[in-house]
Amino acid sequence: MHVYVVRQVLTNGRLKSVRHRVVANSLKPRVSMIYFAGPAPGQRMAPLPQLLGHGEQSLYRDFTWGDYKKAAYRSRLGDNRLDPFRIQ
Repeated sequence: MHVYVVRQVLTNGRLKSVRHRVVANSLKPRVSMIYFAGPAPGQRMAPLPQLLGHGEQSLYRDFTWGDYKKAAYRSRLGDNRLDPFRIQ
């Protein structure tokens, strides 16, 4: 699951996402497993009002999980996938 997306948006950027990086060890075999999970496609994503300080503006416009997935599929791997939803 793109937990970092949910966490970063809900906290209005207070908790930042980090890039997943792996350092391979050539002396030991490595096994990876991928698991896909996420909110329902219609689930709305937006900063939680109770986490916004007095007068603080949202860094992200409201979007659905489905909107995010569509944008992610159109993006390149190195792109920041929250950029299309960031308020300038």
